Parts: sequence; C-alpha cells; structure tokens
Amino acid sequence: MFLEIILNAEESAAAGIDSRDEVEDPLEEALAKEGKAEITGGGGGMGLYNIDVQVGQDADLASVLEIIRRVLRQCRVPTSTVINQYDPVHVKHPIY
Repeated sequence: MFLEIILNAEESAAAGIDSRDEVEDPLEEALAKEGKAEITGGGGGMGLYNIDVQVGQDADLASVLEIIRRVLRQCRVPTSTVINQYDPVHVKHPIY
C-alpha cells in the first residue's frame, strides 16, 4: 500500500521546518526501526513537500499511521498536513 504525506511548504517554514528532510529523516528512522514501512521517495514544488511511504504487505495500516502521526507531531508539522492513501480507495488521514 502506498501513502503520500503532503506538507504545505510555507506553513512548514512558519512552524520552523526549513526543509522536507527535517521531517523525512526522523520519519525514515522510526519506520525502519519498526520494519513495517519505508520511505520510497519525496519531492517538493508548487508550495508543497511530499513524502512517499510504502507500507509492507503484512503491516497493519493503523500501526503504521500511528508511527507516522507520532513522528509528524514531534516534528510539529502544520495542521494542514495530511496523509493520502490511494488504495483501495482515496482516504485523507489527518495528523492531529
């Protein structure tokens, strides 16, 4: 399953996050520690940052979302940040 984390770059900067790496690095470390998902890419443009997460086939989505939310909250991402799930249907998971 594929998840996409979307952050508003301007709001992130106002919250003290100057680059996607400030969120991606601790998230990658937490996901690797649990072994349930991994970051497979990311980017920026048009005022947004995105971080792509591939969830393992045997992983429980709820536990992966809990890890992601915990790390994003610790990074103090803006409230507009969302986790998009595209399979089996499009679902927007809030952070807060």
